[in-house]
Amino acid sequence: MVLAGGKLKMKKCFSAVFVAAGIILAVHGCASYGTVRSLPVYGNRITVQGLVKDWQGYVIYFAGQNSSHPSAVLFKPKDDDTVIIADRWWKVENYEILTGLVDSIQRQLPIAFYYPRLLELLGPDNHRYGYVFTSWDHVVMKRVDDRTMVIYDLPLPPYLAIDGGGGLRDRGWR
Repeated sequence: MVLAGGKLKMKKCFSAVFVAAGIILAVHGCASYGTVRSLPVYGNRITVQGLVKDWQGYVIYFAGQNSSHPSAVLFKPKDDDTVIIADRWWKVENYEILTGLVDSIQRQLPIAFYYPRLLELLGPDNHRYGYVFTSWDHVVMKRVDDRTMVIYDLPLPPYLAIDGGGGLRDRGWR
C-alpha cells in the first residue's frame, strides 16, 4: 500500500521524533548512575595492599552476610569532599577486622568471571569516589547530587550466591 506524500512525511517525522526521544530518555536515565573500572595490574600505584597500609586515610565499609563472608570492602578517601551513603554496609574502624576482611576476599575461589579484584568507583562525571575490593564485577551506585553517591549493598559473595545453579537450595537455605 502506497501512502500519500503527506502521510509518508508525517510517518517519517513521527519515527524520527520517537527515536530521538528514546535516545534522550536513555541517556538521561543512565546519567545518574556511577560506574566501576577495573584497575590495571601492571604500572598501577593503587593496590589493595596499599589501601590497607594507608587505611587511616580512608573511611572503610564492608558489605556481605557478615565479617566471615564479606562481599566487598569499600575505601572512601577522607580528604575528598564527596559523600558516600552506604546504608547497608558496615563501617570498619579496626585494622585487624580490615585485614581479616581483605584476606577473606582474597581467599574466595574464582567462579566463572568472579575473582578478587580492586575496582575504582566513578561517578557519572568520572569523578573518583573511592575503591572497592570484591569478587563481584559490579557495584550499583546512584548519584543523589553533585557530590553524593548511594552505594547499594552486595549481600552475598559470589561463592555463596553462585553455586552451580542450585547450591543454596541444596544447603537448605530458602
